[in-house]
Amino acid sequence: MPLTDAIHDDLIEFVRHGSLDAYELTDEELAQMLEVWRWGVWRRMQAPSAPDHDVIEQSQRLQRRLAREYNLEVEYNTALLLKQELEPLMNLRMLLNAPRACAYFIHPRRWLALWQTLWRVLRYNQIIPVPERNQDSPGYPCDQLQRHAGHAPDLLRRPYWRQLSFHSFAARKRLDLWW
Repeated sequence: MPLTDAIHDDLIEFVRHGSLDAYELTDEELAQMLEVWRWGVWRRMQAPSAPDHDVIEQSQRLQRRLAREYNLEVEYNTALLLKQELEPLMNLRMLLNAPRACAYFIHPRRWLALWQTLWRVLRYNQIIPVPERNQDSPGYPCDQLQRHAGHAPDLLRRPYWRQLSFHSFAARKRLDLWW
């Protein structure tokens, strides 16, 4: 572990031998990596919310396409109007997906996961990120990470899958292909 005050959700502190591989980490490091990852995603996905993000993404996609393909600009008020028209649609999409999310946690084998997740979310909302000068995103406080990392999953009991892509890392990086 580095001697900084925070660990960032890019998980660079957990890279071993040139790659991020959970099998190269100790159980303590694995538990800490998963804690930082869950916390970082929870923080990042809170603002903006999912429907707002979809609205912004679709609006920017349209503006990007018109600019690149036709050299046309979308006027500011028109862009706002388009966003306002998408808001109800994206929020309805979330409501329609709510039963699927509820069905996931209704299964008795996932009740423990529901309670663990609720507990983690309560903790994540109370964790104050540590800003660092050389990083553009604040990090997870190391002193709290020692207390809340939890237990590592047993990787030996998990099925181990081989990469299906025939592209090398360099090719995936160049082609921007990720799984």
